[in-house]
Amino acid sequence: MAGDDSLDRETLSSMTVAELREICKERSLFVSGNKSQLVDRILEDLDGEPELIPPEAADALIMDEGPDDAGEPIPLVVGAERTEHAEAVDHLIARLSGERQTEEAVDEREALEAGVMEAELVGPEAEVATKTAEITTPSDAPEEDEASLVITIPTFSSLSERWQTVAAIAIVVVLVGALATQVLQRNSGFTARSLHYGDQMDFYVSESTITIQGDEMLGLIRDSADSILDEACGQLTAVMSGTGQVAISQGSEDGASLTSDSLGRGGFLAVEKRLSMDLDIDLEGRTWRDSGDCGNVGWSLSDNKVALDSTSWVELKDRDPKRSDSTISFTDIDSRTTNLRAVTYGFGGFGGLGTILPTLAFPMTPIELHAFFDDEVLVAGASSSDISNWNSEWTWEVKPEISHETHGLVYPIEMQQEDIGQCYGHAYLNILVKRDSPWPVEQVADIVFDKDLRTNDCNFLVSSLSEELLPGGRMSISMTMSKNTGLSGSSEVDWGREYLKPSAGEDQPSSSTERNWVDAMWDESEIRDFDLEEAITCLKANHSTSDAAMAILEGGYFWQAQWSQPSGELEWNLSWVDEDDRSGWLVLRSTDSDGCDAIEQGSNDDGDVIWNRNAIPSTQTMALLEDRILDQARYPDLQSEIAVEGAWHSDAVVGYRLSVSEDNQLFSFLPGDLGDGKVTMTAGREWDEGGRAHSIDLAMDSETGEMVTWYRIDRPAE
Repeated sequence: MAGDDSLDRETLSSMTVAELREICKERSLFVSGNKSQLVDRILEDLDGEPELIPPEAADALIMDEGPDDAGEPIPLVVGAERTEHAEAVDHLIARLSGERQTEEAVDEREALEAGVMEAELVGPEAEVATKTAEITTPSDAPEEDEASLVITIPTFSSLSERWQTVAAIAIVVVLVGALATQVLQRNSGFTARSLHYGDQMDFYVSESTITIQGDEMLGLIRDSADSILDEACGQLTAVMSGTGQVAISQGSEDGASLTSDSLGRGGFLAVEKRLSMDLDIDLEGRTWRDSGDCGNVGWSLSDNKVALDSTSWVELKDRDPKRSDSTISFTDIDSRTTNLRAVTYGFGGFGGLGTILPTLAFPMTPIELHAFFDDEVLVAGASSSDISNWNSEWTWEVKPEISHETHGLVYPIEMQQEDIGQCYGHAYLNILVKRDSPWPVEQVADIVFDKDLRTNDCNFLVSSLSEELLPGGRMSISMTMSKNTGLSGSSEVDWGREYLKPSAGEDQPSSSTERNWVDAMWDESEIRDFDLEEAITCLKANHSTSDAAMAILEGGYFWQAQWSQPSGELEWNLSWVDEDDRSGWLVLRSTDSDGCDAIEQGSNDDGDVIWNRNAIPSTQTMALLEDRILDQARYPDLQSEIAVEGAWHSDAVVGYRLSVSEDNQLFSFLPGDLGDGKVTMTAGREWDEGGRAHSIDLAMDSETGEMVTWYRIDRPAE
């Protein structure tokens, strides 16, 4: 094959493994191996070295790439061409069977010669499209392998901008290294086993590499990381390894556990699922020049620890996710620890982001096989394309059964997320499944997000959400989890169990109590003095020439408002926008004479906030929602943090935020649904105690009265 002057060793070495594999596919080369092997293979092809045997010349092609052989896979032709390639067949059998050929090896050779094994010249990225599989172990990972994608933790990434980096780092790992295994021709498929109360699996998280590239993306993450990444610029790499556990609790209600929902109603029976990870993490990247520009000087932050513990409850009758309670702890080399606790209630309240979150969450923890595949028979050749009513964006295909040196007989399954692949990158998931295991015994995720990769095939919804949520730059990660040990529970989870529970709509605010906006969301609080109606009336009467008052008088509205009482003085921080898309803010303070002072005000740049009165939904009053938030019986864990004897804590900030589809602020808190507006009631407080800085925030859906999330952060005080 003629050489290509545009591809030399330096150029190829600067590419990712995924990019190198694409070049191999285009040139009909094998795509297995680590980065250095892929570079060498491409260069050999460019230099006119002997090419691989074309598929029409062989009945089968088998790759043998064991841990002791760093060279090229050995192409074997079997069947009619056996005489010409007998030595290659003998070599493969010797590799599979040991140092000398036994009778069993001879049988293997005869099977090869009979042509019963089939293979493809080039397979998908998982490498098991031929009669081979790449198996990752914690001890044999080649150093050259690189990450091919980076991603944030779905559960936490939208909760607080200052936590995005720690959350992203806490849940990602990278695929490093591979071992080929013997392929067995078996077609005794099976259906995935249902979950049992008491099921448990301990797993390894392999050494990991995460790469974030691009000033906008890294800047967003750096600015949100509580000074952890202040020295990083341009590019950030994280290397991690550790262990984890996934388990189904044995609850007190015949296996099930009691839980509450987003409305704070108890009495739901649920399956309690637990996930934990303990990871070691090293960070490195580029740092700044004295001039403030990003340079090429290296920066590192080594020997950090990340611990994740998450418990979720899925309702038994309808399989409806009710609640998750998660904690993350990040400890640096100086033993400085930052902690996050986040309680969330499903994805629905996250607006447009909620459409993407389930897709991101799916491959990042061990998937539940029966929940995904249902009763489909997992046998070589089975695929989602054979199922007429398959309704998931994830497509899949089962490859031939193999014998894994650690897990025994397993079926490799290759999966792909179609929407992501058509829009802004790719999402591959390759798993090894085994009889009687409710989770994969190995799971490899490979996901890339980059808006520059968007194609014309991207559908409107996903394209719009990517524009709304994804910053410029590239996030890439490959993540591997491999089973260590496991326990089987005693009784199968009885999904669909009938029991007495709260009915739909019970104890939920109705549409009859919703109010249409005039200037702002209705307040009418009876426990907060100087409510929003009083503040707006005072603004119009005493500061009628202010930009805020003029905007309201001319048809604008307050898209965000926050009430607080610093030093005992009551005040509102009001953010306004008018119908010409001019916007700004004003701080209005109550005075002893029943008046008010405009103590601060300012304007935003044009286009920062978009006027869209038609997108504003009817909402409940702030008074109704705050009564529910402060109800001890609904959210008991929240009360001690935010309230005192049924009233807001003295340093609490209470308010609301409107987000509409045209609001394109990156990673804005709870972005609105596409085409509609979303209003969330918010509250929070910050305080110092015991040498640590504490903060807590919450968000409630202002239409339905459902809690979306609340989260607490504590970190060393400055």
